[in-house]
Amino acid sequence: MEIKSHKANNYPPLIKDLVKELLKDDFVHFKILCANEVHHFNKEDDSIIEFEETYVKETSDNGDMLYIPYPDIFRVKLYRDMEQYLEDEKKLNPFNVDDDWTGNRIQF
Repeated sequence: MEIKSHKANNYPPLIKDLVKELLKDDFVHFKILCANEVHHFNKEDDSIIEFEETYVKETSDNGDMLYIPYPDIFRVKLYRDMEQYLEDEKKLNPFNVDDDWTGNRIQF
């Protein structure tokens, strides 16, 4: 992942702090929470994250682009430990895809 920011831009405080932390390059994953969706960004991905004046843009390695305007962002979570990220994700998604869910169904 490559992080690009424009020093001359006057970012909102949340974005300014996020850019500052991302440029330290000691994170493994971060997620941006919007009103009804969560966007995940893994440091190992071959993508470019650009912080523009009014939005953040992700360009993935296949050319897909995601634009998120700053007013839509209300929370950001930055992980420096992959184990903590995986533990948090497990708490948020208790449905285990490895479990066999084919039996014990209610029949109507």
